[in-house]
Amino acid sequence: MKLRALVLALALAACGQAGEQAKAPDSEAPDPFDLNIEIGRYGVMLSQIGDLTRERPGAAEAEVTDPRDLARRLRETVWEYNLARSNLCARGLFAEVACGPSLQPVWMGEPAETAPSLEDLQARARGVGREVMRFWNAVCEDARSREANEEEHRYVCAIE
Repeated sequence: MKLRALVLALALAACGQAGEQAKAPDSEAPDPFDLNIEIGRYGVMLSQIGDLTRERPGAAEAEVTDPRDLARRLRETVWEYNLARSNLCARGLFAEVACGPSLQPVWMGEPAETAPSLEDLQARARGVGREVMRFWNAVCEDARSREANEEEHRYVCAIE
């Protein structure tokens, strides 16, 4: 564990030094390749955070019926929805459902400790569900149309 922490610390230190060296003087135009590396580095860092904290001792598990947890999970669903759409749009897929403005309900900016009523959460979930279902249906219809095997065709996007 100590070795892993040391390697991680060295890697992060190198990332910081590389980031400082990669800064272009104000007179130079930004280099898109350097930006690609910088943005990719942030993704790696976030992935490492997930890996390092996934099974961390002492982490509390929220009650699945707690309105704060339901609100948090709904916000995460919206983030995942927006990310999935962004990824498909960038690849030129499903432009009609993927390339519009991101979903940004006003409640996305609520503080994490906000505990909406169950009625409010249900209304929010239904609104998000309509958007997700429209997107999901478009992708699933396409996947079904490409499945020649009738047996397999029935299992494309099966939820239950």
